[in-house]
Amino acid sequence: MPLKDLLKKRFTQAIQSIPPPAWKILITDDHSQAILDTVYKNFDILQQNVTSVEPLHSARPPMSVDAIYLLTPTAQNVDRILADFNGRRTYNSAHLYFIDGIDDRLAQKLTDGLQGGVLRAFVELYCNVWAIEDRVFSLKSPGSFFTMFGPLGGAASADLAIEAFEDDVKVAGRSILNFLATIDESPYIRYYQPHHHSPLGPLAAQQQASAPVQQQAPQSLRWRSAMGGAPKTPEIVGEHLSKKIAGQLQMDLDEYLTNNPEFPPASGRPKGVLFVVDRSMDPAAPLLHEFWYQAMVNDLLKIDDGVKYRYKYTNTIGGTEDKVADLNETDPVWCSVRHLHMKDAIDTLMTDFGKFAQEHAGFSGGGNVNLNDLKDMLASLPQFQTQREQFSLHLDMAQECMSLFEKKKLSLVANVEQCCATGYTSEGKTPKTLVEEMVPLLDDRVNITSLDKVRIMALYILFRDGVADEDRRRLYQHARLSISEQDMVNNLIHLGVKVIKDSSRSNKSRIKQKPTNQEGEYELSRYKPIVQMVLEDQTSSRLDQSSFPYIKDAPAEASGSLRGGNSLAPPSSQSGSLRSARPTWHKAPSARMNNTEGKQRLIIFIAGGMTYSEMRCAYTVGQALGKDIYIGSTHVLTPETFTQQMRALGRGGIGANPPGGFQPHPQGPNRPHRSPGQPTTYQNILDFRHWTIPVGPPIIPPPQQPQSNLLQQPKLQHQSSFASSLNDSMGNLSLNNGKDGEKKKKKKLFGMKI
Repeated sequence: MPLKDLLKKRFTQAIQSIPPPAWKILITDDHSQAILDTVYKNFDILQQNVTSVEPLHSARPPMSVDAIYLLTPTAQNVDRILADFNGRRTYNSAHLYFIDGIDDRLAQKLTDGLQGGVLRAFVELYCNVWAIEDRVFSLKSPGSFFTMFGPLGGAASADLAIEAFEDDVKVAGRSILNFLATIDESPYIRYYQPHHHSPLGPLAAQQQASAPVQQQAPQSLRWRSAMGGAPKTPEIVGEHLSKKIAGQLQMDLDEYLTNNPEFPPASGRPKGVLFVVDRSMDPAAPLLHEFWYQAMVNDLLKIDDGVKYRYKYTNTIGGTEDKVADLNETDPVWCSVRHLHMKDAIDTLMTDFGKFAQEHAGFSGGGNVNLNDLKDMLASLPQFQTQREQFSLHLDMAQECMSLFEKKKLSLVANVEQCCATGYTSEGKTPKTLVEEMVPLLDDRVNITSLDKVRIMALYILFRDGVADEDRRRLYQHARLSISEQDMVNNLIHLGVKVIKDSSRSNKSRIKQKPTNQEGEYELSRYKPIVQMVLEDQTSSRLDQSSFPYIKDAPAEASGSLRGGNSLAPPSSQSGSLRSARPTWHKAPSARMNNTEGKQRLIIFIAGGMTYSEMRCAYTVGQALGKDIYIGSTHVLTPETFTQQMRALGRGGIGANPPGGFQPHPQGPNRPHRSPGQPTTYQNILDFRHWTIPVGPPIIPPPQQPQSNLLQQPKLQHQSSFASSLNDSMGNLSLNNGKDGEKKKKKKLFGMKI
């Protein structure tokens, strides 16, 4: 089932916990409301006998209805709930639904404070996760990239940076747990164990602090290995990021299973497998020019948060309007083409439009038509406004992308990028003329942007596993990169990449792609994301356990399916070539392939950001392998956002105050009290990050005076709220539940104690 439907199901159970014909009010905070908005429109909520949806921190007048509280479990929110029933009874009853687990101390405070039959339900939903697509979830935490990979800097910022790192690891583990609870899965957990570099970011500093004195040096082991100065590659020791998050997740999952012995519910599907990996596993994927429709439009066009696209639209009378399109599941045209190669996407759009024109407009395109012809035809269709706008939108986007493809010489740029990323030419041979092809592109000051030059340079360094310092400087001079643009490349060392080649030799290297020489493969889209290789090798039982060990439990057959080395050979019977033969994975699947019941689930979480090409794997690889695949990350990356993050990554202490990270309100509480650099509880993190400006309940009006005294004390008429009195009257008139409301029992959902 799509993730958004599963998330919606959880919220629906909360909203419908008070069944019709009884009326109720829904009360949310900013964070829970934002998550609710991803799966529910406000109109659909009001259709379920909900009088209104109100912010928790607002001056809400009393109403004679039952109240459903859908909230983030913070101490501030708990106090505000109690204020609704302290000295007053703002609502008939309180049905509490928290989107995450709540601390036992706060739960006890609520049950003690809500007496007299007020508390009717107390449920932890465990759905505190952003469903950005049907198979994709996110933490929406771009600042985590800096806390997880940034150097600590000086002593003044080191403690804060370590605290932020520990907080983000804890939040990542708990967020994945919320996702698992939402899909009802308790999987085996595997994590990425790199062998070619030492721990990164704050974990590098912790490794050095625990290392023997003779191993200490002015420069970290990571820096010396990447930038030269070490005669040989030392043995990699220490805990890596992926293992740290996997360990936190396993602890959280074990605690959840202890408190909910019936989880997961019985099903016929095999036990799933969850992979915790990080951005250092595949630093090439965010740098490449991708020509799959969704990835290409997010790379070349201005799209806000991957969803909002602003464009000009020609209406039926020839006028031009400014439009904002939502690129999500509500647009069937977008869903039909987003994972296709751009060439196939254009073919599909033109074919589908031809059918649409014949069926609904009474005419055919006739002969050979181009994109401009199709757009003119669309403008002449007065009917079917929504479909007409959607086709016009995507034809316009495709045309704009292809125009930029020609203008920016992306055919030449992408050929160099693919050779660097794969390590092979389209013929499967080692590239020998890369420098000759690359230098003219770096010298081009008209068509090739500085950002594209940065991407070429970074991929070339990945291909060579570092270049000589003098060669690197010459390439920078050819590209005329500024100092900050050079930092985008140099800071790859913080992802475990060698930037300057040294004299050390090692048989350990990052996971690389092997040539497949598949028939029909698109020359400019040969690179296969590492996550796809992991999924394919897991399915064929060929995934190396030394590179992807289990954190705790392992299936019985795992011991017989392991192989040495850290390379990932792709299966030979996967998706067909995309070059001369037409691919078939995008065609309508059979009913058997569409049915996800009983399929094993494979889940990948990427700490440090995921790309649109990796998101595509959750759909295309899942269909090809017959698996139910989900993918998630701290945030979504585009090449532009990734290079911008890389530019700032080398700044010392950036993890203590990362760009795009959590910014506390100046009136909010201080950081949770802890010893320097030590972790705190998850509840303290929620209290700190989700604090908002408090707004108390309205002032309690004084008791009404007898009619005879009203003329003597006219000022009392102004002391009561007219809105409050009106709402009370309306509630008493039509919304009172009477005795039936008093008989409601406390509820127990998802294994939660009252």
